[in-house]
Amino acid sequence: MESREARRGSNEAVFRDVNEHIAELGERSRAGTIEILCECSDRTCTEPLSVSTGEYEEARATPTTFIILAGHEDPSVERVVRRRRDHLLVEKLGEAAEAAIAAE
Repeated sequence: MESREARRGSNEAVFRDVNEHIAELGERSRAGTIEILCECSDRTCTEPLSVSTGEYEEARATPTTFIILAGHEDPSVERVVRRRRDHLLVEKLGEAAEAAIAAE
């Protein structure tokens, strides 16, 4: 049976896939900012947020980092790497990190 932490890492990987497609469209249009979906572990969250394409690429460089809205962080499975006005860059820990890497 999959643990809660692993399930959260898998959920976030699904949103990452959706955001990958959004980012590709942004790159094609040469947009400096793209609208993505919050990559938090809440399966029901579909909140949009704006990030620079550079910030998005930075998050994608490591399979365990995700961009989420401020207030959506869960310290039991992730640590905040960077804070912005309305969103955070978080790094998954433990089983959540392993699930994110496996989903890559």
